[in-house]
Amino acid sequence: MGWKFWKRDSERPTDHVTRPQDVVPTGAFGLTVEDVFSITGRGTVVTGRVTAGTVGVGDQVLISRAGTPLLQTEVTGIEMFRKVVDVANAGENVGLVLRDVDRDQVVRGDVLSK
Repeated sequence: MGWKFWKRDSERPTDHVTRPQDVVPTGAFGLTVEDVFSITGRGTVVTGRVTAGTVGVGDQVLISRAGTPLLQTEVTGIEMFRKVVDVANAGENVGLVLRDVDRDQVVRGDVLSK
C-alpha cells in the first residue's frame, strides 16, 4: 500500500454513488413478477419488487405479458417480510395475494400495473 495510500483515498470523491437498482421511477404502479405460488385457503400469491408507484389492498391491477394485457384482478392482501401491510411503495419487495387468479395464469416476468 505504501505511505501514499491515504492520499489516493482522499482524492476520491466522497459523494454517494447512485446505483441503478437504487433509482426508483415515479409514476403509476408497476411490479415485475419474480415468483408465483398458491396458498391453500388464501389464493395465488405473486412476489416481486414494486418498481414504481404504490398499491393497496382492494386496488385493481392489470396482469400483462410482453406488453399484451391478460387479465384484471384485485389485490386482496399484501405481505412484506412476514408482516401484513395495507400499502406497498416503490422499492419494496412484496407478496401480493390476487383474487380469482390460478397459478398457471401468471408466470415469472409478467408485469402488474394499475
